[in-house]
Amino acid sequence: MAVITIREQGQTETGFNATLVIDGNNYNITVNDPFEPKEEQELEWYFEEWLRYPLLEQVKASRAKDSVRKYGEELFKQVFQKDINSFSKYSQLRGNLSQVQLEIESITPEFNAIHWEALQDPDLPRPLAVDSVLIRKNVKPAVIEA
Repeated sequence: MAVITIREQGQTETGFNATLVIDGNNYNITVNDPFEPKEEQELEWYFEEWLRYPLLEQVKASRAKDSVRKYGEELFKQVFQKDINSFSKYSQLRGNLSQVQLEIESITPEFNAIHWEALQDPDLPRPLAVDSVLIRKNVKPAVIEA
């Protein structure tokens, strides 16, 4: 199984520095939340609250559902399309996504809060997480007081 790793390196004022690793090749990337706070709140509501009461607020839910693709494509551009070499490596794998594992390695809760499940190649009909395995890893252990 091929592994694509998106590894957080540190937080910046506007987002995160990260490393994209494909087949042992490292690419430096910068990742920012693709949405403004208002759009982000609507997505959070859609993912976390709407399922509890799916018959309410249908217009808001429809708008949020449509925005998931936009969010995923913007995130995809930041991760894969800033460097032609990384996009080329990804392109070699996208024909067999069932054999691809996406690993998100975070050191902060903010990086982990990005909606990685929405990551979407604009040339494909659905998010990458639908056809591949997506794993989130917190590589900085939580401090637990005894």
